[in-house]
Amino acid sequence: MPKFTYRDGRFFRDDQPFFFLGAEYQYYRDKRSNWAARLDQLKAAHVNVICFYTPWRHHIVHDPATGAISYDFDGTTLDSRDLRTFLRLVQERGLYMLAKPGPFVHSELNIGGLPDVTSPSFNPGIEPVRIQDGSPLYWEYDHTQLPSPNDPAFDAMAKEWLVAVGGVLRPHVAPAGNIIALQLLDETIYCTSNDAPWHFAYDAPDQRAFQEFLAAKYGSVAAYNAAHGSEVKSFAFVRPPRLDPGNPVARTRGQVLDLVDWGEFQWRIRRDIYARYKDYLDIDLPYLTNYAGITPPIDENVPDKVEESTKDTPSAYVKLYPEWWFAHNRVDQDLDVYEYGMISWLGVASYNIPDASTPPADDLGANEVFNRYINTSRRRRGINIEENWGFATLYHPMSKYPMIPFFQTLACVAGGCTGYVVFTGVSHGHWIDDLDRTTQKQHRTFPSDAPIGENGETGPLYDAMRDLNGWFAREGAGFLRAELDLDVCLLVVPEYAAVSSWVPEGKAPYWVLPHAVPRTGHDVIEPATMTCNVHGVNYGIRELPALSAQDLAAMPRVAIHLGFFLARADQRKLVDAVRAGATVIASGELPTYDERMQPCTILADFVRAVEAGQEAVAGRLLYSTGNVFNDERAFLGNLRRAGWERRIAYGDGLRAFVYRDGEHFYVLFFNFDRHGSHHKTVTFHGRRLDLTVGSKTCGIVHVRSGARGQASHVVSYLVKGVNEFENERAQVVLRLGDQEIRVDGDGAAYDRA
Repeated sequence: MPKFTYRDGRFFRDDQPFFFLGAEYQYYRDKRSNWAARLDQLKAAHVNVICFYTPWRHHIVHDPATGAISYDFDGTTLDSRDLRTFLRLVQERGLYMLAKPGPFVHSELNIGGLPDVTSPSFNPGIEPVRIQDGSPLYWEYDHTQLPSPNDPAFDAMAKEWLVAVGGVLRPHVAPAGNIIALQLLDETIYCTSNDAPWHFAYDAPDQRAFQEFLAAKYGSVAAYNAAHGSEVKSFAFVRPPRLDPGNPVARTRGQVLDLVDWGEFQWRIRRDIYARYKDYLDIDLPYLTNYAGITPPIDENVPDKVEESTKDTPSAYVKLYPEWWFAHNRVDQDLDVYEYGMISWLGVASYNIPDASTPPADDLGANEVFNRYINTSRRRRGINIEENWGFATLYHPMSKYPMIPFFQTLACVAGGCTGYVVFTGVSHGHWIDDLDRTTQKQHRTFPSDAPIGENGETGPLYDAMRDLNGWFAREGAGFLRAELDLDVCLLVVPEYAAVSSWVPEGKAPYWVLPHAVPRTGHDVIEPATMTCNVHGVNYGIRELPALSAQDLAAMPRVAIHLGFFLARADQRKLVDAVRAGATVIASGELPTYDERMQPCTILADFVRAVEAGQEAVAGRLLYSTGNVFNDERAFLGNLRRAGWERRIAYGDGLRAFVYRDGEHFYVLFFNFDRHGSHHKTVTFHGRRLDLTVGSKTCGIVHVRSGARGQASHVVSYLVKGVNEFENERAQVVLRLGDQEIRVDGDGAAYDRA
């Protein structure tokens, strides 16, 4: 059997890069008699990894007389429960597997796949998760209460489930079998990876965990009180912050630490629960996670939805979603537990549609949706575990047109994804009422328009999936050897995000401290990345606490927006990095306090010494008192001062990304114009690629440098020139030097001289 490893955000098979071409197939929503045929169809479309949730509620069996719990993995009670046969069928076809056993899986199931016995709606012995006003957290698909992950009874049941399902999966685990990775949970706990911090963990079991966290962090109540300016007599008296728009979130610097502590706890509870479940499953494989996108919560067309009424966030706060994401998703600091993976249910990227109902428009505005696709995949290299292929009734009716998911899947690869999953590859039409009471009201299959229909029928969506997969099946290993030439790394300070998550405006009544609001995502990284994507600046995003001074010095340049406090170690790290050769662009308020709000001016003293000429750092520290990140001219000006030169350029209405491996270049391009024919140019590293494209044309071109005086030439290409939504077929032209390639609509070619 091949040997699989995972490093640098990508899989390797026998030490060769392995491009992950996944398709979700939900065996539990289909008949056992269909499984083999559907797997064959997916393999014929160049899929190499089958991804599947294993819903706890589907396999649990209650004895009608005694109520005793057992699990059916053999199809004894229902053929779609025959997990062992499904695993065997996948392995017999030489397909690899990403297994996702929960305990919570979402998948639009009742209670997100949890059995009724685990929900406080049916089992009063279990404490529900609670939001800040004390209300239970409800699952929107069937209005059932979700259990606190730290409730002892629920935790014991979750352990029992993971031990049981782990026993079924283990014989198929690589290297003896074909399961090459695992995913637990879904979008962290109960799909809260991009939710507001006042919507989770206010229940008693989680509050006890919060108090234990504080005791471990501060060591003593006296130390806690000294930092916070409080007078609590025990950690048991500490309460988490609550949203109160009519009053400031903090009146003293010490009270700011309440928000810092809560943000850190919300990160740790998500991390620690994953680590606990990983121990319960006890299988030694790479563990992936599937963070929701760096995007506002997306509305879904869920029948009878009631959840949002219990989680009402004032509109002024919705723009803070990047802060929520960075505060409790600290992916760089979690690599000892799981690898970064993402989903991209972000809207319709090619038309900048942010929700489930907005119609397309000619004016894309700032193109925020596409920018969020790039940001989420740029956050760290990893797999896009869920790309929407065919959820036309649940998310947006345009999803059934092949160019929509094709464009978005390619966008995620352009951002940095090292593989993707077509979610779902099959429209499933056979499941029991107990599995899903809600989604069935919307459409008789799940989803409505997948590449393969419920009876095995295929059409243009299947063809688009096969064409996209086919290119990466041939070229993916080479592509994974290539990298973006990094221009700047944008530094995240999670503690700033934890504070900023609660402050929509830097003025009363929200903020009364004599300092600027410390921000990291909203009004900082979000506008900076928009500038980068317009002007061909290749950026990375990293958490400052996870980096060393040597890491920073190894980057071409780093950029950070500062606040009035910063951990003492991080202040020292930035100083040491500049002295070691790092180029740092900094703006904002110089920190004068550390992580305990004790006076600390290590960085401020260094900046002043540099400005006074007392530190010989040869222009490697560029500091501005304002915010250069939300000012395009200022941000680009600072990049140029720091030595940045534009190596990639493209015209209006186009975005392009270039990955390079020595003499090999991979140019991914995306045209946003509607209707008609458009002439575009991409220049990269002294080369020029001329394009004639149509409405929303996108593609990837592999260019190889010429040897011994020969010109560069196109080795292969993949082009999507048919826009099925607008019923337009482009005559696409690629020109590189004297080479001209014409493509009628969609097309691909390989191994060109």
